[in-house]
Amino acid sequence: MCRNVSVHWSRSCIPFIEERLFRTQKEVTMTRYGRKLFFIGLALACLLATGVPAAQAKMVPKVDNFIFFVDQSGSMYMTHGKMGKVKMVLAQELLLMMNEKIPELGYKGALDLFAPWQVVADPAVYERNAYGKALSSIPTDQGVFNRRTPMGPGINRLDTVLAGLTGKTAVIIVSDGEANVGTDPVAEAYQVHAKYPDVCFHVISFAEKPHGEQILKKINGMGDCVWADAETLMADEAAMNQFVRDVFYDEVAEAARAVSQVVILRGIQFDFDKSDIKPEWEPVLDEGVNILKENPAIRIIIEGHTCDIGTDAYNQGLSERRARSVYEYFMKEGISPSRMRTVGYGEMKPKASNATEDGRIINRRVEIRVVE
Repeated sequence: MCRNVSVHWSRSCIPFIEERLFRTQKEVTMTRYGRKLFFIGLALACLLATGVPAAQAKMVPKVDNFIFFVDQSGSMYMTHGKMGKVKMVLAQELLLMMNEKIPELGYKGALDLFAPWQVVADPAVYERNAYGKALSSIPTDQGVFNRRTPMGPGINRLDTVLAGLTGKTAVIIVSDGEANVGTDPVAEAYQVHAKYPDVCFHVISFAEKPHGEQILKKINGMGDCVWADAETLMADEAAMNQFVRDVFYDEVAEAARAVSQVVILRGIQFDFDKSDIKPEWEPVLDEGVNILKENPAIRIIIEGHTCDIGTDAYNQGLSERRARSVYEYFMKEGISPSRMRTVGYGEMKPKASNATEDGRIINRRVEIRVVE
């Protein structure tokens, strides 16, 4: 599981550390060769003195990417016979419930509709709040008539998304299966699966007719993929939890180990609109290099962040460049690229308020998270 490093500070360390975590960049610069290095040493000493944390299960992602592939044909805007609500309204409610249960493990998520084809969210590192907004934008009040179901062509269009992805991809089809125009959806799914064998077609079924259920089951049967009935998922939280676990992650028992083996460092800060590493942060990075070399089993995700000045698109690119700077520093110091992955979050995950300059300084940072 991708997780923030858990740090159990001794009581005598907390006031000292909290004081320095929120210093302005000016103060950090003034103390970089004196008390700043003393802080690093004391923090590590406190960590080493706290012993061994309890063993726990960790989540390991099953996939590198996922795509919710939602049917928006006319039949999905008809009332479900058993549940008594419009199927698309139910689908949106179900997906928003499921979104609250999907763990953030570093995979990419996308959201596409078909019949007709519509891109709602391009592939991006899954972040629950952002993905929830995309799900909330699914149209739930479109007409029924003159909206036939070209399911086959919709599956064919998945190629445009899958071509840009690497690794294992979960395609979660949300549909009633009522294909009635265009190419054979089962044949199209076979072609996609043949071209992208790491794709698995999971199904959340709103099917009310045997023909629709048959189509969905044939597509679902192309691999060891998960089938779920929408009504069951909405009524049974345990079934919902099991579906999320079966599609997105495994739980692996994690042996207890010393805190010092998993702690890397808290964060590296940057000047406004910059991605270069300043000299005062090199000792912190060097400490991270030493810990990585002493613990060769550890893999990390290097996360870049920005304050909120600038456009979303610009800040996304800047956060990625900041993460890359740390990645290249570690690689230059002998850390294998296979142990590292970078991701940029732009301004999406502030640590402090962007309303003040001190807060914006804190938010212009890179953090390192342990994968295993």
